[in-house]
Amino acid sequence: MNEVTEKIEGKKEQNKEEFFEAKTKEVARKQLIAIIKGWAIVGLVALLEYLFIFSRGIIGIIAGIIFFFIAFFMVMYFVWGPEDVCWATFPREGYTKGILLGNQLSRFVGITGGKAYTSDWDVVDIDDTKALKKSRFIPVLGMYLFAWPFEKVYMEKTEWERYYPNLKKSLPRRELLREFTLLSYPFYVEIDDAEDMNRLGVTAKTNVVMRIVNPKKALFRQATAWPDIVRVLIKGGYVSYIKRTTLNDMLTKKDVEDIGADLLEKMPSPTNLQGKFLKDMVEEVYGIQIVSISVIDIIGADEEEQRAINAKAIAKLNRDATLINADANAQKSAIETIGSAIKMLAQMVAETDSSDDEAKQKESWARAENMLKEMIKKETEKFEKQYGKQFNICIDFVQRKMAIDKGRFADVRTPDAKGGTADLMSMLTVSDILAQRAGKQQTLPSNEGNDCPPF
Repeated sequence: MNEVTEKIEGKKEQNKEEFFEAKTKEVARKQLIAIIKGWAIVGLVALLEYLFIFSRGIIGIIAGIIFFFIAFFMVMYFVWGPEDVCWATFPREGYTKGILLGNQLSRFVGITGGKAYTSDWDVVDIDDTKALKKSRFIPVLGMYLFAWPFEKVYMEKTEWERYYPNLKKSLPRRELLREFTLLSYPFYVEIDDAEDMNRLGVTAKTNVVMRIVNPKKALFRQATAWPDIVRVLIKGGYVSYIKRTTLNDMLTKKDVEDIGADLLEKMPSPTNLQGKFLKDMVEEVYGIQIVSISVIDIIGADEEEQRAINAKAIAKLNRDATLINADANAQKSAIETIGSAIKMLAQMVAETDSSDDEAKQKESWARAENMLKEMIKKETEKFEKQYGKQFNICIDFVQRKMAIDKGRFADVRTPDAKGGTADLMSMLTVSDILAQRAGKQQTLPSNEGNDCPPF
């Protein structure tokens, strides 16, 4: 196993030191078993070859040597490599392993597809100008070699928390790691001792997505595991950010993602790196990139204050919804008014004769209505000059009738030559769309031969 992990919820009887001591012994025991097992297989193969192959002359000796090396490789690949002993190790895809010479870093092995290291162990794209194009340590079927027993794979003791949405809570974890992901991963970070601008207590629960961009800085710059250091720095950044805002502002944000973006972009660096934000300092000093911050929950210590803020936010949403609804009703009323007024005006200007039958009259009215719509859209000034007074009379008549019939009155006037045209055209367009959605669109003849949907 390359990773020893255990959830520690409900296991308070075993402290941190005892846990890691037990896991270190477990790893050592598995490695010893792998060493003994592998050498036993190698010894058995050598014995069998001595008894049955080497006695067959030079051809037998050559065949025996070839078979021995194949068997030795298979033992390295399937027995020693998975336990990081006897010259072989396997970093998983997206992970890296540190190789120590004595107690000093020798190198890192393993890299994701499309990625490479620089000479300073920064993780960059393979086509980056600083990427190392060649390496003395080429993997064989994913297996890397190291100079055991002088070299060994680095192990680190790590303790952290992860938030589980399905459980709606975070769970602490302890890990004894021998490989380290270079991919983004979420870490739960909570701060419960911050105060806002008004000195109200604030608890912030967040998911912080981070990734290693320089394993040397992340793993070997300090004795403490990097999640512990970065978590403390982020909490300090939270405190600084919250001091400059209010609980009301945070709770009434349009989207909690806005808060996460603010935290990521505006948390000041708690160190002496002038002009740098916390995310820049963490990446430059510790080789950790803070990819994103997601706010899970923000809780005020003063319950009455938080209830008041929430009530205010809900009231604002209700008020906005009422205004939007009222505006929509007003617009609908205006559209209905314009549509009826245009139909009335069309009947006034249509070329009909009293002797025409009903079908012929309707056809003439429809043709006139289409003509008026086209003129409003394309020749607004001409429409205003030619039909403006008549149209206002029609609108006034329709509004009075609607006020009597439905108890509502919408003041709508034709646009002048300098402004207001957009509103009328917008209403015409909206009414056309509404008619289409309602399935009321029908084909009406036009002077130009183009169909124009009715209101």
